[in-house]
Amino acid sequence: MFLSPQEYYRQTNLKPRKRFGQHFLSQLATAERIVASADLHPSDVAVEVGPGLGALTRFILPRVCCLHLVELDRDLAAYLQANASHRDCRVLVHSMDILQFDFQLVSASEKQRLVVLGNLPYNISSPLGFRLLECFPAVKRAVFMVQKEVGERWLAGPGGKEYGVLSVLFGIYGCVTPLFSVSPSQFYPPPKVESMVLRVDFPESAPGNAPPFPFIRRLVSAAFQQRRKTLRNSLQGFEGLEGAVLSDTLRDVGIDPGRRPETLSPSEFLIVTKKMFEERRKMPARGSACFPATPL
Repeated sequence: MFLSPQEYYRQTNLKPRKRFGQHFLSQLATAERIVASADLHPSDVAVEVGPGLGALTRFILPRVCCLHLVELDRDLAAYLQANASHRDCRVLVHSMDILQFDFQLVSASEKQRLVVLGNLPYNISSPLGFRLLECFPAVKRAVFMVQKEVGERWLAGPGGKEYGVLSVLFGIYGCVTPLFSVSPSQFYPPPKVESMVLRVDFPESAPGNAPPFPFIRRLVSAAFQQRRKTLRNSLQGFEGLEGAVLSDTLRDVGIDPGRRPETLSPSEFLIVTKKMFEERRKMPARGSACFPATPL
């Protein structure tokens, strides 16, 4: 049996941990609506991020054949181990950081792509977004509740101040759909910000002839590192491409080197990365200093 946040903390004499960004959804109707948005099927394998006290968990359990619960708080992981069960669902509790969770390994062992759900703390929203993009073949869709500011970045289009690296990468590798807003009053304790529920659908494979994800991420990140610069300047020296070669490469695919990165659509960024990846492969190897490894 799952307790409400108020009941749990009254019984245990504990308090929500600020360092984990703990704000527990207390409105079960909203929790059920979030889970319904994931279109779960009895054959699905789901992963819940930060299940906490089981607000979403209780509605996921009867809908899937297997549920992986990934909870960093050891007290809550133990609580879930004792309370999260269903006769038709295999439940595995992982007491760990979701950023260390191996989506690809779990997908391979389960022999299917995963559905990911969760109420994401602000401090892991962007890192988890990058993590899912990196291993998107293992995930078919995700439904997340995030801080409104984060959701606006994921959804942003070219030209706006919220448009950035994640906006571009989600535009290339997925489809982000805004679902509904959630007010602070629906949480215990209430946060100081509005929340937004999003759904992200991922394709089974990358766009045709797309370079490896790490290369695309490096290029887009380099372009936005100083977003007010032109592409000619922001990408100067990227992966060994210099001056005139860089400008010619951009012009070859119909992109003006004088444009700012924030004006390019995700599809234009994909065109640029394809061409620049081709040009880099033509270059003679000149040692690791010319092609530094950039951490993901």
